[in-house]
Amino acid sequence: MIDSAARNPSTDGTAATFFEDLGRRGSEPLLRKVSGRIRFDLVDGAATESWHLTVDQGELTVARGSAPADCIIRGERSVFQELVGGRRNLMAAVLRGAVVCHGDLELLLAIQRIFPAPPPGWDPAAGTRSA
Repeated sequence: MIDSAARNPSTDGTAATFFEDLGRRGSEPLLRKVSGRIRFDLVDGAATESWHLTVDQGELTVARGSAPADCIIRGERSVFQELVGGRRNLMAAVLRGAVVCHGDLELLLAIQRIFPAPPPGWDPAAGTRSA
């Protein structure tokens, strides 16, 4: 469930939509054996937008803010937009240093399940191939 009082209308639509959708799910079967608090810090220049996700045996609660968390995932907003669009994998982003994770790495491994799969027909290497 999302804390609607914590919403900010100036929030970027993609991030807000992703977290609001998570909050509306209420229960996520893929996380039924997971409990913990995850904070996502989206960095945009000097500004940081934080979202807090609490998972309790698959029950999801989402709120804005930088509350303490067991796992903190921090990265540029542009990277996060690729994650929520399915155009980048969370673990690959961590391994490449595009996203930094502090705290409980088991939560990181579990939470990557909530990010969408790549869009149909999407080819990550299409722009890097020579003709």
